[in-house]
Amino acid sequence: MPIPYEQSYRAAFGEYAGTLRQLVSQYPDARVLELGGGRKPSFALNEMPDNIASYTVNDISADELAMAGEEYDKACFDVIGDVSGFEGQFDVIFSRTLIEHVRDGVMMHRNIHRLLKPGGVAFHMAPTLYSPPFVVNKLLPETLSEKILYALTPHRQQKKSKFPAYYSWCLGNRDKMTRMLTAAGFSKVNIRTFYGHGYFDKVPIARELDNAVSMLAAKRDWSPLGSYAHITTYR
Repeated sequence: MPIPYEQSYRAAFGEYAGTLRQLVSQYPDARVLELGGGRKPSFALNEMPDNIASYTVNDISADELAMAGEEYDKACFDVIGDVSGFEGQFDVIFSRTLIEHVRDGVMMHRNIHRLLKPGGVAFHMAPTLYSPPFVVNKLLPETLSEKILYALTPHRQQKKSKFPAYYSWCLGNRDKMTRMLTAAGFSKVNIRTFYGHGYFDKVPIARELDNAVSMLAAKRDWSPLGSYAHITTYR
């Protein structure tokens, strides 16, 4: 019996955009910030709700931001650095598979709290520990984990989409994550857990074993064994 779609990693990706649009639609004249958008923001302006007032793209690299379209506002800063120039400016902040690449997850969420207006919301999609491929990615040397990733998912080699991953507070355990996010200042935290992944599809024995564990974890909702999470936090 497969993992129900609403609990599967496919839903984590497939329902991400719709969930974000729903959040943005709740704020009149919404000011939106995408973290780590770089040269290629996740959405075109016409893909966002009509109530959007601005869509700001962030990246740590000014060169990356320079390649984003002129229709976007741009904010060059390190999400774990000094964010005082943008404090309290945004209704909605979001990221997609970014936070696992941030060295200090606690500081990142504290800074996001500073960047939000009172009542604002942050929404992230992230891979989580202790799903096996992400444990391997964390523990192995970067050059070796890169080779393994490209062997299992050749399409990513063409995009050169492998970046160092630290998984600082990218935990599937909802209780631990909720405590950390509450301590960072958020008044409300909601974490939706997803199970399974496609990394072992070409490795039959590993695939079958991992699928069995993932199905059991999904059935019993063992969040520490989740593979992805939608993390929603309100200031």
